[in-house]
Amino acid sequence: MNQVEALKLYENSLKVLKANQHENGGFYASPPGTRYPFIYPRDHAVDILGAVAGGLMVEAKKALDFILRAQKPSGEFSQRYDVDGNDASYKDLQIDGNGLVLFALGKYFEATGGVFFKEMADKEFVSEHWETVVKAVDFILRNKNEEVDLVHTINSIHEYPAYEHGFEIYANCACCAGIFAAVKMGEALGKDVSEWQAEAEKIKEAILTRMYSPRRRSFIKCIRVKEKSSNPIGYDAFASSVIDVDAVEYSPAYFELIDENDLKNISTVKRIHDQLWDKELGGLNRYPEMWDRNNGGYGPWCHFTCQLANHYIANDDQDMAEMYLGWVVEMAHNYQLPEHISTIERFEMWLEDYSNAKILRDSKLTMIEQTRNHPKWKDGLAYVTIPLIWPHAEYIRAYINYTDKFL
Repeated sequence: MNQVEALKLYENSLKVLKANQHENGGFYASPPGTRYPFIYPRDHAVDILGAVAGGLMVEAKKALDFILRAQKPSGEFSQRYDVDGNDASYKDLQIDGNGLVLFALGKYFEATGGVFFKEMADKEFVSEHWETVVKAVDFILRNKNEEVDLVHTINSIHEYPAYEHGFEIYANCACCAGIFAAVKMGEALGKDVSEWQAEAEKIKEAILTRMYSPRRRSFIKCIRVKEKSSNPIGYDAFASSVIDVDAVEYSPAYFELIDENDLKNISTVKRIHDQLWDKELGGLNRYPEMWDRNNGGYGPWCHFTCQLANHYIANDDQDMAEMYLGWVVEMAHNYQLPEHISTIERFEMWLEDYSNAKILRDSKLTMIEQTRNHPKWKDGLAYVTIPLIWPHAEYIRAYINYTDKFL
């Protein structure tokens, strides 16, 4: 890996985070004039994690204040917001946002305390928003199925109900980790959070048993169930399992529910690498090409590649860590990262499929134009939505882990 270029990408990633935070506190998913000029709780929460890792604590606190104040009365965080915190959603509930916001708040709380956690942590800020935390946890638990102790999902990280409606692993891990974060903050504030602790432990146990396939030696994507209250779920209209490989099957370790060196995680990551590392372009795809929901063409995603780099860093595998992180450095354009990368052939194939099927939305026309006009198009590559802020946040986290471990 080119260490000089890696450092430059890190430094510019911090600048990208700062430049794409609205004065109200929200992190744009992508800059105004590009495809995602909104604040999505999922992207926003990961951006906060990147800000905390990179020492941008003022920006992290401002971002947390924005999203916590935007919570719905029900306790839900909307799919997306405008810069004033107004609901701008166009898709159904995405409950992983609740878990991610709590998880990010917890990481901020820990970071403000450092080694003197109990004395120095920003208790005043958490106390100010404690009722929001309570409502966020309660909303998660209202969507938990008591038969299997898993949280019901409609959409999750890929916003694709066909493969995520039921009990999806990323959302469940995010929600479980979010509740654990709320427990830790509550204990520091002297709150009785024993019931939350018990519920989080139930969800964790269900993830590690019901969502792990011993024969495949891998976590699975989703247990399809139509209704959250289905009991018994075996007779639900959707009852089935999604066992296709997916990059987010790494979620139990990503959200710190299991150790990186846990055998369940090691074998899952091996399956992800073997089946999703792009043989032509390098980098990690998010799921199999056959799903054919490849907006802008099938290809690798920078933020998922950064996530898996963390696994190899934690397990002292410098060669694989540099293979993953080095690919991200190599693919950056002017020290900026896209949502994902494809080939022109794959891009045009996607466009043909969606045009023929009459499922090409007008909202994608700007993305198509910008991809074709990007300088990388002349190199035979489709850089889709650049910069996307999320991969910059993931890169910041991975780069800091890498330098701490190996440099």
